[in-house]
Amino acid sequence: MKPSGSKSCVRISPWGAMQKLLLIAAVLLIPMWSLLVSAQQQEDSAVRAESDQPARSVSERQALELVRARFPGNIISINEVRQGERIRFRVRIDNEGNIYTVYVDQSTGAVSRE
Repeated sequence: MKPSGSKSCVRISPWGAMQKLLLIAAVLLIPMWSLLVSAQQQEDSAVRAESDQPARSVSERQALELVRARFPGNIISINEVRQGERIRFRVRIDNEGNIYTVYVDQSTGAVSRE
């Protein structure tokens, strides 16, 4: 029997200490790892959703900016016209009395003078 008032000492083997340390690490790290995986999956699904959407179209204002950057003159008019499956902006320009037409493809932003 042990005398009263004495403390008992429990000895842990090095292997047992390592097991406890690994268990504590797993309890702390697994939730953090799952949060990281979840965040990565959400980011991947957001990227996939963006790539599934069709390309953004050019607005009328953007079409005017594209034309003004490439061609001199005053804008007379801008109209949306359909040519087959394509939709283009038809921009009429007056450059010192010379009137010409420029087209801007709504889906690609390609500018052409016809």
